[in-house]
Amino acid sequence: MAHGGLPRMVLLARVIVDRNHPRGGWRGPTGRAAARFLGAAFAVTLAGSAAAEGPPDVRAAAEKLYQDAYVLALEGHHARACEMYEESDRLDPANGTKLELARCYEATQRPASAWALYVAVAEADKATGKNRAREAEARARADALEADLPRLVLMVPASVGGRKGFTITRDAVPVGEALWGTPIPVDLGKHTIRVIWPDKQAWEGVVNVSKNGETVTVAIPAPAAWATHGREVPRGRDERRGVGPPPVLSLALGGVALAGFTVGGVCGGLAFSKWAEVEQMAPRQCRSPAGLSGCTQAVADKGTEASRFAAASTTGFVVGGAALAAGAIVWLTGGSGKRPSAGRIEILPAAGPAGVGGVVRGEF
Repeated sequence: MAHGGLPRMVLLARVIVDRNHPRGGWRGPTGRAAARFLGAAFAVTLAGSAAAEGPPDVRAAAEKLYQDAYVLALEGHHARACEMYEESDRLDPANGTKLELARCYEATQRPASAWALYVAVAEADKATGKNRAREAEARARADALEADLPRLVLMVPASVGGRKGFTITRDAVPVGEALWGTPIPVDLGKHTIRVIWPDKQAWEGVVNVSKNGETVTVAIPAPAAWATHGREVPRGRDERRGVGPPPVLSLALGGVALAGFTVGGVCGGLAFSKWAEVEQMAPRQCRSPAGLSGCTQAVADKGTEASRFAAASTTGFVVGGAALAAGAIVWLTGGSGKRPSAGRIEILPAAGPAGVGGVVRGEF
């Protein structure tokens, strides 16, 4: 069977590249020889054997996926093409599909995945001897990528060596002790490192590998510097102190509080200004200036405006004070798993010769 005119062979199992090679990494001739040996060992050709092929409808689906993926790749839609190549190869494993998938990985910033597939294709074709041209192409691409692969080094404290139950994963894939301190080829982008201590404490970090050829080192801290026992701690939060990034709700409430105080202050200033105008007009336009009685309509209108601004100011301070208090409670208790202690909040309007406003008083 051929995909897109490319000769194919059926593999008994997918080629597996051993990532638990002892320290010394992947760069030297020993690492390359090991990868090639493993590829050859696992590549078993069953071309021409009916027992090796899946049901016709499954192979037809794999063929259609391959053809559609090939067209998408030509059009530049590499991300979707990769998904379709992967599914095609899962349904009906074939070296021609793997070669196209490796090219697709190259186009989507996944050089390590592409390199591993090129090596697998080259070793499988070498084992069968049936497609020397494809073997040579895959080998050339693998060699070209290897020298410039981005790598990730995980530095682990010496005190944890050999401890049963101590596990490390990179993007949910276990990283064996043989790889600690070894430059591991990785794809570009963000990678999540997660470490579990035997007593179930956890540490997690995210590292960004941004360019080919670079080696990024992650120093995993000693368990004594991790979170308290029995609880996984979200990134960026330190529960030993009970503080961390403020919850989103507390930030929103803080915004409401700021808006409330702003409205209260502006309206309070306008109210004070209007009352000052009333006091200036009262001696000339009121029969009783002290009591503001018997005043003209102009004075009455000014007084009404001042009252409205004063009411708006009081409302702004009340709302701002309530939001501030609520935001403080959310911040101090959010994510700690503790019930907030009983508290009391009092919001009191205030007025005086200098203007109007409010007073917030509380106990937490």
